[in-house]
Amino acid sequence: MASTIQRPRVEQSVFLGFVWGGFAVAIICCGLRCLARIRTFKKLLIDDYFVLLALSLVLASAITWQIFARDMYYVLGVSAGLEMPGEDFSQVAGDYFKATLAVIILFYSALWCIKISFLLFFRRLGNNVRGQRRIWWPVFGVTVATYFACIGSIQYQCLVSSFEYLAMNCATPAATSFQQITLKLNCAWDVLTDCLIMLIPFSMLKGVQMRWHRKLALAGIFSLVVITMVFAIIRTALVGSDNRTQPDSSWLYLWSAIEASVVACLATFRNLFSRESSRPQVEKAAAPGSSNMFLRGSRRRIKMSDILDSLASKPDNSGSGYQEQSEDASDAQSDNHSHGIHSLYEVPRAA
Repeated sequence: MASTIQRPRVEQSVFLGFVWGGFAVAIICCGLRCLARIRTFKKLLIDDYFVLLALSLVLASAITWQIFARDMYYVLGVSAGLEMPGEDFSQVAGDYFKATLAVIILFYSALWCIKISFLLFFRRLGNNVRGQRRIWWPVFGVTVATYFACIGSIQYQCLVSSFEYLAMNCATPAATSFQQITLKLNCAWDVLTDCLIMLIPFSMLKGVQMRWHRKLALAGIFSLVVITMVFAIIRTALVGSDNRTQPDSSWLYLWSAIEASVVACLATFRNLFSRESSRPQVEKAAAPGSSNMFLRGSRRRIKMSDILDSLASKPDNSGSGYQEQSEDASDAQSDNHSHGIHSLYEVPRAA
């Protein structure tokens, strides 16, 4: 007995509009990220290249859908009984399923490129924090392992086999149930890795001596990963709600495109930091060679010079860790900043 096929929930024009609209927003955000990084550090770092790789994968996915979206809606229409199959149906269906395989691989690869980008950024952030590598490497290992688990759980035999095999073996309740289970399992791996990645910066904040509202500011930035977790859960909840029916491909891949675009946009969170124009009182409190970074959106102009300088320069071996510097002592201790990262925040005194 074949499982029930859902009729498409999304029109083809709407589907392609979301695919290309999401990519357009992502490329704008990534462009701003790269521009800010080049203006600040005069170069791109390795985590930037992983973001650009993810963006290229999202572009490849959008191009694939531009070519094969018509075939998808043709196959969905015939499967749902909305239109009669033509003589070329088996050939079109075979091409569509192969395109689907490419899109799935591109989707997971783009998501995990962003995860690796976050991991590399946090690794540089914690270069001078004791014990961070003992946390970073296990998280990195789990992240890489879950990527290959997601790629390995794809139903390859139902995407690259002949149309006759697909009709006989891939529309059964067992095949549908397997597809639903892997969809939810891959969502769980996605959320798990995001949670593990969040542990890295929060473990650094735990040992930092600073005012609570400043910790909350950094915690809010580090918690941006939660947004990707929410989209992953929404995507799975909306698409995989019924194990007895095959997921609507238009609905599934629409939310996949949205999630990939949102993740690519959130990878630009480093743009929350920007170079501030120099002022006499700022230069007085800044370390030699400091990048004069400030956190946007804060009521007080909080300088991030030391921690962001660690992203652009080689770490030293002082191993001193992070420690907040009081406003009254900022001038007296400014000469010591070049010997290591001694403060997470500095607040310049009013002139």
